[in-house]
This record gives sequence, structure tokens and C-alpha cells, in this order.
Amino acid sequence: MIDKVALASISVVAAVACFFLGVYVIGRNRHLASSRVFFAVTMAAALSALFDFLIITASDAAQAGHFARGIVFNTVLLAGGMIHLAFLIPFERRDSLVIRHRWTYAALIVALGGSMAAGGIEASEDQYGWWVLLNEVSLLWYATMVLMFFVSTVILVLAYRRERSEEERRRLLPLIAGMAVPVLSSLQVAKTVMVDAIEPPLLSVIILSTCLFVGYGVFRQKLFVLEPVKERVQGSPDTPRMGAGGVVLVETKTDDLAYRMFVNEIASGGQGLLISRRHPVQLREQYGLSNTPMLWLTTKPGAGHIDPGSLSLLLHSVVGFLEKSSEAIVLLDGLEYLETYNKDEAIMQFIYGLRDAVTVTGSKLIVSVDPMALRPQVLPRLEREMDIIKR
Repeated sequence: MIDKVALASISVVAAVACFFLGVYVIGRNRHLASSRVFFAVTMAAALSALFDFLIITASDAAQAGHFARGIVFNTVLLAGGMIHLAFLIPFERRDSLVIRHRWTYAALIVALGGSMAAGGIEASEDQYGWWVLLNEVSLLWYATMVLMFFVSTVILVLAYRRERSEEERRRLLPLIAGMAVPVLSSLQVAKTVMVDAIEPPLLSVIILSTCLFVGYGVFRQKLFVLEPVKERVQGSPDTPRMGAGGVVLVETKTDDLAYRMFVNEIASGGQGLLISRRHPVQLREQYGLSNTPMLWLTTKPGAGHIDPGSLSLLLHSVVGFLEKSSEAIVLLDGLEYLETYNKDEAIMQFIYGLRDAVTVTGSKLIVSVDPMALRPQVLPRLEREMDIIKR
């Protein structure tokens, strides 16, 4: 039978697990929006578990009341962050109000958490220690939490049903399972209310369970993490080879030479990162790249998406990838698309940064462009910075 000591111990484990999971993800890819939101969510979860420990071990009602309000406030932030995170994960969907007005949404969530925490939350003591007293206010708080996690779960389930890539569908499953745990836990509260039973508070058990599901997704399915991987693919012997630190500009209108060079480098042991205007599912099917990380240049928010107007974010993401691999090969296809959202000087500063990072790390960079689609003043400057292959 679970007791006060066990509950307090689980709270500590949950807080530590959430904290280190968030630090791991933000340390790997701090420039990705999904990684930053995930970090905020894990910190809210860690604080919720910490307040759970503090209230269970509180010495009196006044102290427990303060910790109860801390639990309410942080769990509202946690649930609100989960909804934001769910909107960042799907590949194909229309832009959402949560993403377009994220600061307004964040302010509303903070206001909701603050009003609930200040609205009559009390604590009571039983054999399991102190915890949030079940009354009308706390039941409203709990119902709100369940509803918010239910919304997050529905968003991800719909994304799963729409997703065409089996790999991306597998990546979504741990997150769906993690978000479903709080929804299923509502059965415990329903039982407590209906039969007036005394049940142990399972907040940290729920947080730890969710953390384990999502942690599996992070470490096994590489959720929120842009990691170099090796992949078995068939190379083409007739494609040009590149040396360490090589930077090549492939000028072509229809030929896929740049992609064949990229696949050839991966077949030779390189760890690739593909940045393209084309959808990742199409590229994976056409070139057999089942595991190679890809960034899709699009204005649609989502995991693995990069806004074409955010050159600094794209540069930081690529540099972070290069720093993790001694055999990195990067293909950039879509410079013409980036040009429509950025000024010439910004484009060139981006290219200078890429070239310097590739040179320093001994990596390789392939840039594929249609010379007729670029602005006339940009192409000569690109040609001065790279080796040129024309097709």
C-alpha cells in the first residue's frame, strides 16, 4: 500500500526527471520553437511535482495552503503549455490561434492559473499527508486540467490520423500516451467524489508516468531533438565526391544532382541534414532516407518546420547539428524560397555563417539553386563563396 513516504519520494523523482528531460532537450536544440516550449512545459511539471512534495510534507495548514496554491498555478501552466506544444507537433494543418497569438495565449493561461490559485484553494490532512482539499473550487480546477489535457490529446490524435509518414506517426505515439495519462486519472477523482473515499494524491505519479512516456519519445524516437544519425542507403558512383570542409553550389533547373550527391555522402558514412522546400515525406520516399533529419521550409508551424523568414533560427539549428557530428553533410535546397522572405544582405550573411561553420567543423555543404530564379545580384556573390557545379 502506498504511504506518505512513498508519495514524497515519487514527487522528488518526478521533479528531477522532468527537470533533466527539459534540460536535455533544450541543450540539444534550444533554437527550435518546439524545444523551447517543451522546456517550459517540463519546468512547470517539475515545479508541480516539487510543490506536491512540499505540501505532502507540510507542517501545518497555513504552509500547506500556500503549497496547494502553487500546485494549482503550476499545473494550469503545465496543461496550457501542453496545448501549445500539441499545436507545434503536427506536420500538415492550418495555422492556429494559439501559435499566431502565442503571447496573448500565454498571458491568458497565466491569468487563469493565478485566478484559480487565488480563488479559495485550501488544504486538508489525512494519512497521506496534506493535499488540496476537494471542494467546488478545486473540482473546477481539476476539471479544467482534464479538459485541457483532453484537448491536447485530441489535437495529437488528429495529427496522427492525418500524418502520412509511418516514422512521424511512431514519433507521435509516446506524446499521445503521455498526454492521455492525466485524462485517465480523472477516474480516480470521480471515484473519490462519488463514494466519499480517501485516496492517495497521485499528481506526481501522473507527472512521472507522462514524463516516462515522453522521455521514451525523446530518447528513442528523437522527439524535439535534431540528432545526427547514420543511415544505410545506396550511393551512386557517377556523382561528384566532396572533401572535408567542402562547400558546393549546384546550379540546376531540373536535375536532382544535389540530392544524389547528398545520398552518396550518406552512403559513404556521412550524417545528413536536409533542408528543403519539398515535403519531407516525399523526399524520404524518393531517396530512401527513413531516418535522416529534415527541416521543411514553410510558414506552417510544427516540429521540423522552419519559417523562411527566420534565417537566424535556421543558422543556429544547422550550426548546432554540425557541432554534434564529425561527418556532417548538409543539403540546402530552397534558397530561392528564402530569398522571397529576406533581403539580399541577410541571405549572404546566412551563407557566410553556414560556410564558416562548415569550414571550422570539417563538414560538407551542398546548396542547390535554380540560377534563373535567383535575383541577379545574389548569384555572383554565391559563386564567389563556393565551388560551382552547373547542370
